[in-house]
Amino acid sequence: MRHNIKFKSKGTLKIRNTAQISLWKKCSDSMIADQTYLFINRVQDRRFDEESLRILELSLVAMNVKSFLEVRSRLRDFMRSESVVIFGELTGESMVAKLSVLEFFARAFALLGDMESCLAMRYEALNLRQLKSPSCLWLGVSHSEWTKFAVQSMENGFPSIAGKASENALLSLKKDSLIEPKSEDNSDILDAAEKVRRLRDSAASLTSSHSVQAQGAGYLRSKEHRIQSRQTLPTKNPDCTGSNLFREGIKKRNERMLQDLRSIRMNRNLEPDVRCV
Repeated sequence: MRHNIKFKSKGTLKIRNTAQISLWKKCSDSMIADQTYLFINRVQDRRFDEESLRILELSLVAMNVKSFLEVRSRLRDFMRSESVVIFGELTGESMVAKLSVLEFFARAFALLGDMESCLAMRYEALNLRQLKSPSCLWLGVSHSEWTKFAVQSMENGFPSIAGKASENALLSLKKDSLIEPKSEDNSDILDAAEKVRRLRDSAASLTSSHSVQAQGAGYLRSKEHRIQSRQTLPTKNPDCTGSNLFREGIKKRNERMLQDLRSIRMNRNLEPDVRCV
């Protein structure tokens, strides 16, 4: 489903020079700069094909470490912002065009090391196919595709997405078992379902663990902040001024008077009452 899709751009050409020049200046080698410039130019011309991906790959391979890190980061930002505009333009396009563009961006993000965006593109494509499959059977997503995507999500540290994909895989397996409940493949379906359940449970456990760890980390950060705030509060040293000494003297005098008064009352209580003799 990889086609050379090219459609009319709607308002992105005005930012072309700024994006291209910014990235171009980051490349010290003229050949690398030309390749990077060419890739950006093809994306903004809506040429989502194998040639564009090959140009991107060649430009990244030829860079030194410093240029690679800088240009890759800027290309990620460029592709993310450009994807928002492009997907808005896909509203009236065919299903083949939409899926092809999603596939292009997924592979481009993979080359740029942005696995989060790559998985987001693939997840969007799978959901789009699932949504349209009742009217177009060829778009249906098999349980093996959902399972593969769930495994990829787990391996890249996205257990919550893996959990959703596992649920979709189980739904697909359930449909398969209802179509031919007495077929020889039914045992294979049961085995596959058991594996997916284990994957789903692992994803749920990791998601819960990440949530607890995040809450714990937040609590520790908050506690540390409170401790630091207390430590930084200005401490007031007692002043040895005359007024302080005077107040301390009055306080001690009142304490002595209170103690004497209690002693007098205690002695009176111990004296015998003559009226009772």
